[in-house]
Amino acid sequence: MNDMLPYIFGAITLAGVIYFAFAILFGGDHGLGDALNLDAIGLGDADGGFGCMIIAAFMSVFGVIGLLGTLSGWNLLMTLVAAAAIGVMMGRLVKAFLRLIMAQQTASISPEDLIGMVARVTIDTPAGKTGEAIMDSAHVTKFPVRETSGAALKRGDQVEVVDTNNGILYVKRKHT
Repeated sequence: MNDMLPYIFGAITLAGVIYFAFAILFGGDHGLGDALNLDAIGLGDADGGFGCMIIAAFMSVFGVIGLLGTLSGWNLLMTLVAAAAIGVMMGRLVKAFLRLIMAQQTASISPEDLIGMVARVTIDTPAGKTGEAIMDSAHVTKFPVRETSGAALKRGDQVEVVDTNNGILYVKRKHT
């Protein structure tokens, strides 16, 4: 079994990196953050939609630390504890960094100014989840959005902003 550990940790690292690429290319967490109950370990982000990035950061760091510990001759328990602890810390750092980025992107526009504006949904969003929409103005700006009735949003839907709260735009689908 010990001969397999570098391959196992290497596979976890690779899976984390691939998952990160998936998150960059396709956005959203596709319900995986809820399925894994990230709130239990302090990595949940019910209002931000960053689950995919947090999971990818944790997996990548867990795998790298596990691989380094295994190759350095640490015992398995010490390797797993160090990998898990540092993985959780990195997940929390990524979460904080993404929240900072979102705050800076929305800080230049007053939330009250957005009410009544129309945006276009950029990713399919399951019912009750936070998605993303683009608002075309002087420059294209992306915002986290959630449908007020909790309905699903489809990519390309035109939505109208009816309220804002904590950087999330609450929208209603416009009927065309």
